[in-house]
Amino acid sequence: MYAQDFDESIGPQAQAAAAMRSKRYREAEDLYRQLLQKNPESMTYKHLLSHSLLGQVRFHESDSVLRVAYQQDSLHPGTYWYWGLLAERQNQYVRAYVFFRKYIDRSKRFSEFNQSAWLHAGSSYRRKMHQEGIHALEWADMIYCYENYLQSQPADPMIPALKDFLDSARTKQPQGNEKLVWDEQ
Repeated sequence: MYAQDFDESIGPQAQAAAAMRSKRYREAEDLYRQLLQKNPESMTYKHLLSHSLLGQVRFHESDSVLRVAYQQDSLHPGTYWYWGLLAERQNQYVRAYVFFRKYIDRSKRFSEFNQSAWLHAGSSYRRKMHQEGIHALEWADMIYCYENYLQSQPADPMIPALKDFLDSARTKQPQGNEKLVWDEQ
């Protein structure tokens, strides 16, 4: 089923969301571009356009859209969320962590704060630990982020596995200038 198969009364925003859920990113991109033409100041449409480009592995274009959004409003938390997703997809672990923490810092006071940002931030350092290793401060930040996620999302089905990871990770804390490279095996 394609977005054009929907009743037109649903509207282009709902059609674009349906296209994104079905991984029809090019179709979603076209719809978000149309919506942006009608409302060029919309941060939401800029963010969603960036996300549709990310789904197509068009990283440079996604980043360009986010830069425009940042120039419009450098304090808008959504821009940092999507930059975090973009960095994750490119295996830029430290950048992903920084962007998710900026998202958290800028959006904690809002009711729509996405608590999974804690999970993304912690997982950024977890992936870095697997590939490159992490120092003591990064290890502490990873633990802190995961603990915040555990507190905020106690019903998440991943919680038991995350608790097991934290129990194991606490025994591996790097000391001084030591670097922890651990694939969890």
